[in-house]
Amino acid sequence: FFPVDQRPPPVVSLPLLRLFLRPPSSRSNGKGGNWRLTDGRGWEGAFLLLSERETMDYSRVSQSEQPLIEREIKASPAKEKKLRHYDERSRSPSPSAPMEGEMQEISTPYPISAEPEPVIDRELRTTEGLMIRERFYWSQVLCALCERKTQFKIARWSSDMPRRLLDEHFTSQPLTMEVYEESDCCCRYCLHQWRELELGFFAPPENPTMAFSEGWPENREPSLVLGRPFRCSIPCCCIMPCPQELEVFDGNGNLRGRIEQDWKWYNCCWPCDQYLDAFDSAGTHLLTVHSPICCGGGFTNCCAPTCFNPVHRAFIHRPGTPGSQMNSAEGSIEVHWPGWNCRGICMFNSAAENFVIKFPTAATADEKVLTVGSWALLNFMFWERRANQKS
Repeated sequence: FFPVDQRPPPVVSLPLLRLFLRPPSSRSNGKGGNWRLTDGRGWEGAFLLLSERETMDYSRVSQSEQPLIEREIKASPAKEKKLRHYDERSRSPSPSAPMEGEMQEISTPYPISAEPEPVIDRELRTTEGLMIRERFYWSQVLCALCERKTQFKIARWSSDMPRRLLDEHFTSQPLTMEVYEESDCCCRYCLHQWRELELGFFAPPENPTMAFSEGWPENREPSLVLGRPFRCSIPCCCIMPCPQELEVFDGNGNLRGRIEQDWKWYNCCWPCDQYLDAFDSAGTHLLTVHSPICCGGGFTNCCAPTCFNPVHRAFIHRPGTPGSQMNSAEGSIEVHWPGWNCRGICMFNSAAENFVIKFPTAATADEKVLTVGSWALLNFMFWERRANQKS
């Protein structure tokens, strides 16, 4: 179906459906002069898409058939698209192949105007988790004034991997995504980990490796963008006027959700339990991230991540889950100590960590995307501060 001033092409390609159109022929036997439908392998039938919002090309329909089509369109419910077809291949009545000339009404399995699935959703759909390795800069280790743009390499994590992952486990996995920061030089040097920035998620190049390259990739569009504005988060008594936040956008610029710091009234006196809340684009609260530090969570993350306690864990659970927050956790965001190497020894001056994201059980695409956004906000709130910097 096309506007009156346009002619339909001989082949129309739709998502998950391919239609071959043929002009009306004498085989319709007076049952309607619609376009004919075939799957390209001999099957053919007549179809009529009923919708008050569609426009038919009446130049292809005879005058005697126009009143019939108009009555069918008016009789159909608004905004409802149905497909009428009959199979001339079979002469016997059956649910799958009605008799010749008999019209069978079925619902289309996918909306014809459906948009392709976002690239990031296809990548995360079958993934249990992610392994994220941050780039190590010697310039940041040796010079406290140096502040480079962060870069990350991402690989898939699976539940059959060891609980404790060394740096060799990260470098041996095949690359699936790359993450690059885009930020202003003045913001990086003056605001450090509190700076305004954007993180772009890119598909790997043709020959993917765990090696890094400089700058935002050219001629490559991000499949996911995390936008973090600057917020001057200074607590006032028991409230936080400007909590930290981060917004999540897909590659087309559509808002997928946001992450916001949940400042509790007791955090001024007890900062050892920090929380983040994840909301979808409609404002629905989907996930809560609990990050115990120091004495929080029953000393779970005391001295982590170091050789004494190599894994720091932040716990993910859905709102309203009964029981303690750690026992009811359905996923986690972990920081793994790299081991006795340059990354492990200089980790607190380099701020280059190895992360593992374990998605919640039966997580939807939005929940996985928001979990990735929660990881990014946690990283810049707690893990990008270097020991050789005072702010």
